[in-house]
Amino acid sequence: MTVLPFLVVAAVAGTGSLILRGSRGWSTTIAIVGLLAMTWVAISLSPDAAIDIGGTILAGSAWLRLYAILASVVALGLIAVDVSAFHEPDAPGVIVIAIGAAVLALASPNAGVAVLAATAGGLAGVLVAAPLGAAGRAAFVGARELRALAITGALAILATGWLARPPGELATQPAVFGLAYLAFGAAVAVRFGAIPFHLWAARVADAAPGVALPLLMAWLPAAFAAVALVWIDQSVAPMTLPLSSERALIAAIGTVSIVLGLVAALVQDDLEHVVGYSIVADAGVAVLGLAVLDPAGWEPARTWLLVFVVGRSAFAAWVLAIHGGFGTRRLPDLAGWARRAPVLAASLVAIAATSIAWPGLAAWQARSTLIDLAMPRPIAVLVMIAPIAAIAIYGRILLVGVGQPNAAVRAGRGERPRWPASLPRRPMAGVGGLERGFERASHALSGTLDVAWLVPTAIRTNRMPLAAVAVLLLSGLAFLVAGGGLGVREAARAVPQAAGSDTGPSGPGSTSGPGSTPGPGPSEEPSAAASPSPQASFAPVP
Repeated sequence: MTVLPFLVVAAVAGTGSLILRGSRGWSTTIAIVGLLAMTWVAISLSPDAAIDIGGTILAGSAWLRLYAILASVVALGLIAVDVSAFHEPDAPGVIVIAIGAAVLALASPNAGVAVLAATAGGLAGVLVAAPLGAAGRAAFVGARELRALAITGALAILATGWLARPPGELATQPAVFGLAYLAFGAAVAVRFGAIPFHLWAARVADAAPGVALPLLMAWLPAAFAAVALVWIDQSVAPMTLPLSSERALIAAIGTVSIVLGLVAALVQDDLEHVVGYSIVADAGVAVLGLAVLDPAGWEPARTWLLVFVVGRSAFAAWVLAIHGGFGTRRLPDLAGWARRAPVLAASLVAIAATSIAWPGLAAWQARSTLIDLAMPRPIAVLVMIAPIAAIAIYGRILLVGVGQPNAAVRAGRGERPRWPASLPRRPMAGVGGLERGFERASHALSGTLDVAWLVPTAIRTNRMPLAAVAVLLLSGLAFLVAGGGLGVREAARAVPQAAGSDTGPSGPGSTSGPGSTPGPGPSEEPSAAASPSPQASFAPVP
Protein backbone atom coordinates (compact mmCIF):
# COMPACT_ATOMS: atom_id res chain seq x y z
CA MET A 1 0.00 0.00 0.00
CA THR A 2 1.25 3.49 -0.83
CA VAL A 3 1.23 6.48 1.49
CA LEU A 4 -1.72 8.07 -0.34
CA PRO A 5 -4.51 6.43 1.74
CA PHE A 6 -2.82 7.62 4.93
CA LEU A 7 -2.78 11.20 3.64
CA VAL A 8 -6.43 11.00 2.55
CA VAL A 9 -7.57 9.71 5.95
CA ALA A 10 -5.55 12.40 7.75
CA ALA A 11 -7.00 15.16 5.58
CA VAL A 12 -10.61 13.98 5.92
CA ALA A 13 -10.47 13.25 9.67
CA GLY A 14 -8.53 16.40 10.54
CA THR A 15 -10.76 18.67 8.48
CA GLY A 16 -13.94 17.05 9.82
CA SER A 17 -12.71 17.43 13.39
CA LEU A 18 -11.97 21.13 12.90
CA ILE A 19 -15.31 21.78 11.15
CA LEU A 20 -17.13 20.32 14.15
CA ARG A 21 -14.92 22.03 16.73
CA GLY A 22 -18.03 23.64 18.27
CA SER A 23 -19.11 20.18 19.42
CA ARG A 24 -16.12 18.89 21.34
CA GLY A 25 -17.47 15.37 21.67
CA TRP A 26 -18.02 14.87 17.94
CA SER A 27 -14.81 16.69 17.04
CA THR A 28 -12.73 14.47 19.32
CA THR A 29 -14.53 11.30 18.20
CA ILE A 30 -13.81 12.01 14.53
CA ALA A 31 -10.14 12.68 15.33
CA ILE A 32 -9.84 9.44 17.34
CA VAL A 33 -11.53 7.36 14.63
CA GLY A 34 -9.24 9.00 12.07
CA LEU A 35 -6.13 8.21 14.12
CA LEU A 36 -7.22 4.58 14.53
CA ALA A 37 -7.66 4.34 10.77
CA MET A 38 -4.30 6.07 10.22
CA THR A 39 -2.62 3.54 12.53
CA TRP A 40 -4.08 0.63 10.56
CA VAL A 41 -3.12 2.19 7.23
CA ALA A 42 0.40 2.98 8.49
CA ILE A 43 0.90 -0.64 9.53
CA SER A 44 -0.16 -1.69 6.03
CA LEU A 45 2.26 0.71 4.28
CA SER A 46 4.83 -0.91 2.01
CA PRO A 47 8.33 0.58 2.35
CA ASP A 48 8.94 -0.02 -1.37
CA ALA A 49 5.64 1.39 -2.67
CA ALA A 50 5.62 4.69 -4.55
CA ILE A 51 3.08 6.60 -6.59
CA ASP A 52 3.23 9.45 -9.09
CA ILE A 53 0.46 12.03 -8.63
CA GLY A 54 0.49 14.69 -11.32
CA GLY A 55 4.27 14.55 -11.59
CA THR A 56 4.81 14.60 -7.82
CA ILE A 57 6.31 11.38 -6.52
CA LEU A 58 5.33 10.01 -3.09
CA ALA A 59 7.71 7.25 -2.04
CA GLY A 60 7.56 4.98 0.98
CA SER A 61 10.34 3.90 3.32
CA ALA A 62 10.69 1.80 6.44
CA TRP A 63 11.48 4.87 8.53
CA LEU A 64 8.47 6.78 7.21
CA ARG A 65 6.24 3.79 8.00
CA LEU A 66 7.50 3.59 11.59
CA TYR A 67 7.20 7.37 12.01
CA ALA A 68 3.57 7.25 10.81
CA ILE A 69 2.72 4.36 13.16
CA LEU A 70 4.32 5.96 16.20
CA ALA A 71 2.87 9.40 15.47
CA SER A 72 -0.67 8.00 15.17
CA VAL A 73 -0.41 5.85 18.32
CA VAL A 74 1.20 8.61 20.40
CA ALA A 75 -1.44 11.10 19.20
CA LEU A 76 -4.17 8.72 20.40
CA GLY A 77 -2.53 8.58 23.83
CA LEU A 78 -2.11 12.35 24.04
CA ILE A 79 -5.73 12.99 23.08
CA ALA A 80 -6.91 10.41 25.62
CA VAL A 81 -4.98 12.19 28.38
CA ASP A 82 -6.19 15.59 27.18
CA VAL A 83 -9.84 14.47 27.24
CA SER A 84 -9.40 13.44 30.87
CA ALA A 85 -7.76 16.76 31.77
CA PHE A 86 -8.74 19.84 29.74
CA HIS A 87 -10.25 18.76 26.40
CA GLU A 88 -8.81 21.44 24.13
CA PRO A 89 -11.25 22.08 21.25
CA ASP A 90 -8.82 22.55 18.34
CA ALA A 91 -6.02 20.20 19.33
CA PRO A 92 -7.34 16.82 18.03
CA GLY A 93 -8.06 18.06 14.51
CA VAL A 94 -4.82 20.03 14.24
CA ILE A 95 -2.79 17.06 15.48
CA VAL A 96 -4.30 14.81 12.79
CA ILE A 97 -3.69 17.33 9.98
CA ALA A 98 -0.14 18.06 11.17
CA ILE A 99 0.76 14.36 11.23
CA GLY A 100 -0.51 14.06 7.67
CA ALA A 101 1.61 17.06 6.61
CA ALA A 102 4.71 15.56 8.27
CA VAL A 103 4.22 12.22 6.51
CA LEU A 104 3.71 14.05 3.20
CA ALA A 105 7.03 15.83 3.73
CA LEU A 106 8.81 12.56 4.47
CA ALA A 107 7.26 10.85 1.43
CA SER A 108 8.40 13.44 -1.10
CA PRO A 109 11.80 12.79 -2.73
CA ASN A 110 11.82 16.40 -3.91
CA ALA A 111 13.42 18.45 -1.15
CA GLY A 112 11.54 21.61 -2.15
CA VAL A 113 8.14 19.92 -1.93
CA ALA A 114 9.15 18.26 1.35
CA VAL A 115 10.12 21.61 2.88
CA LEU A 116 6.83 23.19 1.82
CA ALA A 117 4.84 20.29 3.33
CA ALA A 118 6.79 20.42 6.59
CA THR A 119 6.28 24.18 6.81
CA ALA A 120 2.55 23.82 6.11
CA GLY A 121 2.29 21.36 9.00
CA GLY A 122 3.85 23.96 11.27
CA LEU A 123 1.30 26.53 10.13
CA ALA A 124 -1.46 24.15 11.26
CA GLY A 125 0.19 24.08 14.67
CA VAL A 126 -0.24 27.85 15.00
CA LEU A 127 -3.99 27.19 15.35
CA VAL A 128 -3.47 25.63 18.77
CA ALA A 129 -0.73 28.02 19.91
CA ALA A 130 -2.88 31.06 19.00
CA PRO A 131 -6.46 30.02 18.16
CA LEU A 132 -9.03 32.38 16.70
CA GLY A 133 -10.12 34.94 19.28
CA ALA A 134 -7.06 34.32 21.44
CA ALA A 135 -6.02 36.81 24.07
CA GLY A 136 -3.19 39.26 23.45
CA ARG A 137 -0.45 37.05 24.95
CA ALA A 138 -1.47 33.98 22.95
CA ALA A 139 -1.67 36.06 19.77
CA PHE A 140 1.84 37.36 20.49
CA VAL A 141 3.10 33.78 20.92
CA GLY A 142 1.41 32.77 17.68
CA ALA A 143 3.10 35.65 15.87
CA ARG A 144 6.48 34.54 17.24
CA GLU A 145 5.88 30.98 16.07
CA LEU A 146 4.72 32.17 12.66
CA ARG A 147 7.88 34.26 12.32
CA ALA A 148 10.06 31.27 13.18
CA LEU A 149 8.24 29.14 10.59
CA ALA A 150 8.70 31.82 7.94
CA ILE A 151 12.44 32.03 8.66
CA THR A 152 12.98 28.27 8.60
CA GLY A 153 10.91 27.78 5.47
CA ALA A 154 12.69 30.59 3.63
CA LEU A 155 16.17 29.35 4.57
CA ALA A 156 15.40 25.76 3.59
CA ILE A 157 13.78 26.75 0.29
CA LEU A 158 16.72 29.00 -0.60
CA ALA A 159 19.19 26.21 0.20
CA THR A 160 17.40 23.51 -1.77
CA GLY A 161 16.58 25.84 -4.66
CA TRP A 162 20.14 27.13 -4.94
CA LEU A 163 21.64 23.64 -5.23
CA ALA A 164 18.94 22.61 -7.70
CA ARG A 165 20.67 24.75 -10.33
CA PRO A 166 22.58 23.02 -13.13
CA PRO A 167 25.54 21.27 -11.46
CA GLY A 168 28.06 22.57 -13.98
CA GLU A 169 27.76 26.11 -12.63
CA LEU A 170 28.09 24.98 -9.03
CA ALA A 171 31.09 22.69 -9.38
CA THR A 172 33.43 25.70 -9.61
CA GLN A 173 31.92 27.38 -6.54
CA PRO A 174 32.37 25.01 -3.57
CA ALA A 175 31.52 27.80 -1.12
CA VAL A 176 27.94 27.65 -2.40
CA PHE A 177 27.53 24.20 -0.92
CA GLY A 178 28.81 25.40 2.44
CA LEU A 179 26.38 28.31 2.53
CA ALA A 180 23.44 26.16 1.49
CA TYR A 181 24.38 23.51 4.06
CA LEU A 182 24.70 26.12 6.80
CA ALA A 183 21.36 27.71 5.83
CA PHE A 184 19.47 24.41 6.08
CA GLY A 185 21.25 23.54 9.33
CA ALA A 186 20.29 26.92 10.80
CA ALA A 187 16.70 26.39 9.64
CA VAL A 188 16.51 23.09 11.52
CA ALA A 189 18.03 24.67 14.64
CA VAL A 190 15.47 27.50 14.58
CA ARG A 191 12.63 25.05 13.98
CA PHE A 192 13.65 22.98 17.00
CA GLY A 193 14.04 26.10 19.13
CA ALA A 194 17.67 25.18 19.78
CA ILE A 195 19.68 27.64 21.84
CA PRO A 196 20.23 30.53 20.97
CA PHE A 197 17.03 30.40 18.87
CA HIS A 198 14.90 29.22 21.79
CA LEU A 199 12.91 32.33 22.72
CA TRP A 200 9.94 31.52 20.49
CA ALA A 201 9.93 27.92 21.72
CA ALA A 202 9.98 29.07 25.36
CA ARG A 203 6.94 31.28 24.71
CA VAL A 204 5.13 28.40 23.01
CA ALA A 205 5.81 26.14 26.00
CA ASP A 206 4.24 28.80 28.20
CA ALA A 207 1.11 29.52 26.13
CA ALA A 208 0.31 26.48 23.98
CA PRO A 209 -1.89 23.70 25.40
CA GLY A 210 0.12 20.83 26.84
CA VAL A 211 -1.36 18.28 24.44
CA ALA A 212 0.03 20.24 21.45
CA LEU A 213 3.52 20.80 22.86
CA PRO A 214 5.04 17.55 21.48
CA LEU A 215 3.54 18.31 18.07
CA LEU A 216 4.89 21.87 17.90
CA MET A 217 8.34 21.27 19.39
CA ALA A 218 9.12 17.62 18.55
CA TRP A 219 7.15 15.76 15.86
CA LEU A 220 6.97 18.47 13.19
CA PRO A 221 10.57 19.71 13.70
CA ALA A 222 11.76 16.07 13.65
CA ALA A 223 10.15 15.56 10.24
CA PHE A 224 11.83 18.78 9.07
CA ALA A 225 15.18 17.48 10.38
CA ALA A 226 14.67 14.14 8.61
CA VAL A 227 14.13 15.99 5.33
CA ALA A 228 17.34 17.94 5.99
CA LEU A 229 19.29 14.73 6.65
CA VAL A 230 18.23 13.23 3.33
CA TRP A 231 18.95 16.46 1.46
CA ILE A 232 22.40 16.85 3.03
CA ASP A 233 23.26 13.24 2.26
CA GLN A 234 22.22 13.55 -1.36
CA SER A 235 23.26 17.12 -2.17
CA VAL A 236 26.18 18.10 0.09
CA ALA A 237 27.94 15.00 1.44
CA PRO A 238 28.79 13.52 -2.01
CA MET A 239 30.86 16.62 -2.84
CA THR A 240 33.47 15.52 -0.24
CA LEU A 241 34.11 19.12 0.78
CA PRO A 242 35.59 19.65 4.28
CA LEU A 243 33.09 22.34 5.36
CA SER A 244 34.91 22.41 8.69
CA SER A 245 33.74 25.89 9.72
CA GLU A 246 30.10 25.20 8.86
CA ARG A 247 30.14 21.85 10.65
CA ALA A 248 31.78 23.39 13.72
CA LEU A 249 29.11 26.10 13.92
CA ILE A 250 26.23 23.61 13.67
CA ALA A 251 27.92 21.33 16.22
CA ALA A 252 28.36 24.29 18.57
CA ILE A 253 24.64 25.06 18.41
CA GLY A 254 23.82 21.44 19.20
CA THR A 255 26.29 21.30 22.09
CA VAL A 256 25.04 24.52 23.67
CA SER A 257 21.45 23.31 23.38
CA ILE A 258 22.26 20.03 25.11
CA VAL A 259 24.07 21.60 28.05
CA LEU A 260 22.06 24.78 28.61
CA GLY A 261 18.76 23.05 27.87
CA LEU A 262 19.42 20.61 30.73
CA VAL A 263 20.45 23.43 33.06
CA ALA A 264 17.30 25.41 32.23
CA ALA A 265 15.08 22.37 32.75
CA LEU A 266 16.66 21.76 36.15
CA VAL A 267 15.91 25.24 37.52
CA GLN A 268 12.31 25.52 36.24
CA ASP A 269 9.37 25.27 38.65
CA ASP A 270 6.69 25.07 35.94
CA LEU A 271 6.57 21.45 34.72
CA GLU A 272 5.55 22.47 31.22
CA HIS A 273 8.69 24.60 31.01
CA VAL A 274 10.67 21.58 32.20
CA VAL A 275 9.23 19.63 29.25
CA GLY A 276 10.00 22.48 26.85
CA TYR A 277 13.65 22.81 27.85
CA SER A 278 14.16 19.04 27.96
CA ILE A 279 12.91 19.01 24.35
CA VAL A 280 15.47 21.72 23.53
CA ALA A 281 18.23 19.63 25.12
CA ASP A 282 17.30 16.48 23.20
CA ALA A 283 16.87 18.51 20.01
CA GLY A 284 20.50 19.52 20.40
CA VAL A 285 21.49 15.91 19.71
CA ALA A 286 19.37 15.98 16.54
CA VAL A 287 21.15 19.15 15.44
CA LEU A 288 24.49 17.39 15.97
CA GLY A 289 23.30 14.80 13.46
CA LEU A 290 23.36 17.50 10.78
CA ALA A 291 27.02 18.20 11.54
CA VAL A 292 28.03 14.63 10.65
CA LEU A 293 28.84 14.43 6.95
CA ASP A 294 29.57 10.73 7.21
CA PRO A 295 27.47 7.67 6.31
CA ALA A 296 28.13 6.39 9.85
CA GLY A 297 25.85 9.13 11.18
CA TRP A 298 22.81 8.17 9.10
CA GLU A 299 21.43 5.39 11.31
CA PRO A 300 22.02 7.01 14.74
CA ALA A 301 20.59 10.36 13.60
CA ARG A 302 17.31 8.85 12.44
CA THR A 303 17.18 6.46 15.42
CA TRP A 304 17.55 9.41 17.78
CA LEU A 305 14.73 11.33 16.09
CA LEU A 306 12.27 8.50 16.85
CA VAL A 307 13.53 8.06 20.41
CA PHE A 308 13.32 11.81 20.94
CA VAL A 309 9.75 12.36 19.71
CA VAL A 310 8.21 9.41 21.56
CA GLY A 311 10.08 10.04 24.82
CA ARG A 312 9.27 13.76 24.96
CA SER A 313 5.62 13.04 24.08
CA ALA A 314 5.36 10.68 27.04
CA PHE A 315 6.84 13.36 29.32
CA ALA A 316 4.37 15.97 28.02
CA ALA A 317 1.48 13.55 28.58
CA TRP A 318 2.71 12.97 32.15
CA VAL A 319 2.68 16.70 32.88
CA LEU A 320 -0.78 17.00 31.32
CA ALA A 321 -2.11 14.22 33.57
CA ILE A 322 -0.56 15.78 36.67
CA HIS A 323 -1.98 19.20 35.83
CA GLY A 324 -5.44 17.78 35.15
CA GLY A 325 -5.45 15.71 38.31
CA PHE A 326 -4.16 18.24 40.83
CA GLY A 327 -5.04 21.55 39.14
CA THR A 328 -1.48 22.89 39.04
CA ARG A 329 1.73 22.27 37.16
CA ARG A 330 4.01 24.19 39.52
CA LEU A 331 6.38 21.80 41.23
CA PRO A 332 6.39 23.58 44.66
CA ASP A 333 2.60 23.12 44.82
CA LEU A 334 2.76 19.36 44.08
CA ALA A 335 4.25 18.05 47.32
CA GLY A 336 3.21 14.43 47.82
CA TRP A 337 1.88 13.87 44.29
CA ALA A 338 3.55 10.44 44.02
CA ARG A 339 1.65 9.17 47.07
CA ARG A 340 -1.67 9.87 45.39
CA ALA A 341 -0.53 8.93 41.88
CA PRO A 342 1.75 5.85 42.09
CA VAL A 343 1.08 4.85 38.46
CA LEU A 344 2.28 8.25 37.29
CA ALA A 345 5.33 7.85 39.53
CA ALA A 346 6.16 4.56 37.78
CA SER A 347 5.64 6.28 34.43
CA LEU A 348 8.07 9.06 35.37
CA VAL A 349 10.73 6.47 36.21
CA ALA A 350 10.26 4.88 32.77
CA ILE A 351 10.42 8.33 31.12
CA ALA A 352 13.63 9.13 33.01
CA ALA A 353 15.17 5.81 31.92
CA THR A 354 14.24 6.59 28.31
CA SER A 355 15.73 10.08 28.47
CA ILE A 356 18.99 9.18 30.22
CA ALA A 357 19.47 5.62 28.89
CA TRP A 358 22.62 3.53 29.41
CA PRO A 359 25.14 1.69 27.24
CA GLY A 360 23.45 -1.05 25.23
CA LEU A 361 20.21 0.82 24.62
CA ALA A 362 19.62 2.16 21.12
CA ALA A 363 19.04 5.64 22.57
CA TRP A 364 22.43 5.69 24.28
CA GLN A 365 24.26 4.29 21.26
CA ALA A 366 22.64 6.77 18.87
CA ARG A 367 23.35 9.79 21.07
CA SER A 368 26.94 8.83 21.90
CA THR A 369 27.73 8.02 18.26
CA LEU A 370 26.44 11.38 17.02
CA ILE A 371 28.34 13.26 19.72
CA ASP A 372 31.54 11.34 18.97
CA LEU A 373 31.26 11.94 15.21
CA ALA A 374 30.35 15.62 15.45
CA MET A 375 33.10 16.97 17.72
CA PRO A 376 36.67 16.39 18.92
CA ARG A 377 37.15 13.55 21.36
CA PRO A 378 37.87 15.53 24.59
CA ILE A 379 34.80 17.72 24.12
CA ALA A 380 32.71 14.74 23.00
CA VAL A 381 33.40 12.91 26.28
CA LEU A 382 32.18 15.87 28.32
CA VAL A 383 29.03 16.26 26.22
CA MET A 384 28.29 12.52 26.48
CA ILE A 385 28.27 12.86 30.25
CA ALA A 386 25.93 15.88 30.24
CA PRO A 387 22.66 13.96 29.62
CA ILE A 388 23.33 11.88 32.73
CA ALA A 389 22.73 15.09 34.67
CA ALA A 390 19.05 14.70 33.74
CA ILE A 391 18.89 12.36 36.77
CA ALA A 392 18.79 15.54 38.85
CA ILE A 393 15.76 16.82 36.90
CA TYR A 394 13.64 13.70 37.40
CA GLY A 395 15.03 13.09 40.90
CA ARG A 396 13.91 16.56 41.96
CA ILE A 397 10.36 15.88 40.73
CA LEU A 398 10.23 12.50 42.46
CA LEU A 399 11.68 13.93 45.67
CA VAL A 400 8.86 16.48 45.81
CA GLY A 401 6.38 13.69 45.08
CA VAL A 402 7.30 11.47 48.03
CA GLY A 403 6.86 14.28 50.56
CA GLN A 404 3.84 14.94 52.70
CA PRO A 405 0.86 15.84 50.47
CA ASN A 406 -0.13 19.49 50.63
CA ALA A 407 -3.61 20.96 50.35
CA ALA A 408 -3.65 21.11 46.54
CA VAL A 409 -2.64 17.47 46.18
CA ARG A 410 -5.07 16.29 48.86
CA ALA A 411 -7.88 18.15 47.07
CA GLY A 412 -6.96 16.61 43.72
CA ARG A 413 -8.53 13.58 42.12
CA GLY A 414 -5.87 10.98 42.80
CA GLU A 415 -5.60 7.60 41.08
CA ARG A 416 -7.75 5.48 43.39
CA PRO A 417 -10.63 4.04 41.30
CA ARG A 418 -14.12 4.99 42.49
CA TRP A 419 -17.62 3.88 41.54
CA PRO A 420 -20.00 6.86 41.32
CA ALA A 421 -22.96 5.25 43.14
CA SER A 422 -23.85 2.09 45.02
CA LEU A 423 -25.81 -0.56 43.11
CA PRO A 424 -29.31 -1.43 44.38
CA ARG A 425 -29.82 -4.68 46.30
CA ARG A 426 -32.78 -6.79 45.22
CA PRO A 427 -34.04 -9.37 47.74
CA MET A 428 -35.12 -12.83 46.61
CA ALA A 429 -38.88 -13.37 46.93
CA GLY A 430 -39.35 -16.68 45.11
CA VAL A 431 -40.12 -19.92 46.94
CA GLY A 432 -39.44 -22.75 44.51
CA GLY A 433 -36.33 -23.46 42.50
CA LEU A 434 -37.96 -22.37 39.24
CA GLU A 435 -39.06 -19.04 40.75
CA ARG A 436 -35.63 -18.38 42.21
CA GLY A 437 -33.91 -19.23 38.91
CA PHE A 438 -36.17 -16.78 37.08
CA GLU A 439 -35.44 -14.10 39.70
CA ARG A 440 -31.68 -14.64 39.45
CA ALA A 441 -31.81 -14.23 35.67
CA SER A 442 -33.91 -11.08 36.03
CA HIS A 443 -31.59 -9.64 38.69
CA ALA A 444 -28.55 -10.36 36.51
CA LEU A 445 -30.14 -8.47 33.62
CA SER A 446 -31.16 -5.59 35.88
CA GLY A 447 -27.70 -5.44 37.45
CA THR A 448 -26.10 -5.29 34.01
CA LEU A 449 -28.33 -2.37 33.09
CA ASP A 450 -27.55 -0.65 36.40
CA VAL A 451 -23.83 -0.89 35.66
CA ALA A 452 -24.24 0.20 32.01
CA TRP A 453 -26.19 3.31 33.03
CA LEU A 454 -23.38 4.37 35.36
CA VAL A 455 -20.49 3.73 32.94
CA PRO A 456 -20.37 7.31 31.53
CA THR A 457 -20.42 8.75 35.04
CA ALA A 458 -17.80 6.23 36.16
CA ILE A 459 -15.50 7.26 33.32
CA ARG A 460 -15.90 10.91 34.26
CA THR A 461 -15.27 10.09 37.93
CA ASN A 462 -12.14 8.06 37.16
CA ARG A 463 -10.53 10.41 34.69
CA MET A 464 -7.29 10.53 36.66
CA PRO A 465 -6.76 6.72 36.81
CA LEU A 466 -7.57 6.42 33.10
CA ALA A 467 -5.15 9.22 32.23
CA ALA A 468 -2.47 7.54 34.37
CA VAL A 469 -2.93 4.27 32.47
CA ALA A 470 -2.63 6.11 29.13
CA VAL A 471 0.60 7.81 30.31
CA LEU A 472 1.97 4.46 31.52
CA LEU A 473 1.36 2.95 28.07
CA LEU A 474 3.06 5.91 26.38
CA SER A 475 6.06 5.70 28.71
CA GLY A 476 6.29 1.96 28.03
CA LEU A 477 6.23 2.64 24.29
CA ALA A 478 8.96 5.26 24.73
CA PHE A 479 11.15 2.80 26.62
CA LEU A 480 10.54 0.15 23.96
CA VAL A 481 11.66 2.53 21.21
CA ALA A 482 14.68 3.66 23.27
CA GLY A 483 15.69 0.03 23.58
CA GLY A 484 15.60 -0.46 19.81
CA GLY A 485 12.27 -2.28 19.70
CA LEU A 486 9.80 -2.23 16.80
CA GLY A 487 12.69 -2.43 14.35
CA VAL A 488 13.86 1.13 15.02
CA ARG A 489 17.48 0.53 14.03
CA GLU A 490 16.59 -1.40 10.89
CA ALA A 491 14.17 1.31 9.79
CA ALA A 492 16.75 4.02 10.50
CA ARG A 493 19.45 2.17 8.59
CA ALA A 494 17.49 1.65 5.39
CA VAL A 495 17.47 4.31 2.68
CA PRO A 496 14.27 4.72 0.64
CA GLN A 497 14.43 3.88 -3.05
CA ALA A 498 13.59 7.43 -4.01
CA ALA A 499 15.42 9.25 -1.23
CA GLY A 500 16.94 12.65 -1.70
CA SER A 501 16.40 15.54 -4.02
CA ASP A 502 15.34 14.85 -7.54
CA THR A 503 17.90 17.35 -8.75
CA GLY A 504 20.92 16.37 -6.70
CA PRO A 505 24.25 17.78 -7.86
CA SER A 506 27.00 15.87 -9.48
CA GLY A 507 30.61 16.80 -9.24
CA PRO A 508 33.89 15.69 -7.72
CA GLY A 509 33.23 12.79 -5.40
CA SER A 510 29.50 12.86 -6.10
CA THR A 511 27.69 9.54 -6.35
CA SER A 512 24.30 10.90 -7.29
CA GLY A 513 23.04 13.14 -9.98
CA PRO A 514 20.18 14.03 -12.21
CA GLY A 515 20.87 11.18 -14.56
CA SER A 516 20.95 8.38 -11.99
CA THR A 517 18.14 5.93 -11.41
CA PRO A 518 16.72 4.40 -8.27
CA GLY A 519 18.41 1.31 -6.94
CA PRO A 520 16.65 -2.01 -6.56
CA GLY A 521 16.17 -1.66 -2.82
CA PRO A 522 17.34 0.00 0.41
CA SER A 523 21.02 0.68 0.86
CA GLU A 524 22.96 0.70 4.11
CA GLU A 525 25.31 3.43 2.89
CA PRO A 526 23.06 6.45 2.41
CA SER A 527 25.50 8.68 0.60
CA ALA A 528 26.02 5.96 -1.95
CA ALA A 529 22.32 5.70 -2.70
CA ALA A 530 21.31 6.91 -6.12
CA SER A 531 18.86 9.73 -6.60
CA PRO A 532 15.94 9.40 -8.98
CA SER A 533 15.81 11.54 -12.05
CA PRO A 534 13.12 14.16 -12.44
CA GLN A 535 11.63 11.98 -15.14
CA ALA A 536 11.55 8.85 -12.98
CA SER A 537 8.25 7.08 -13.30
CA PHE A 538 6.63 5.26 -10.39
CA ALA A 539 3.58 3.12 -10.97
CA PRO A 540 0.98 3.01 -8.20
CA VAL A 541 1.05 -0.13 -6.12
CA PRO A 542 -2.37 -1.59 -5.30
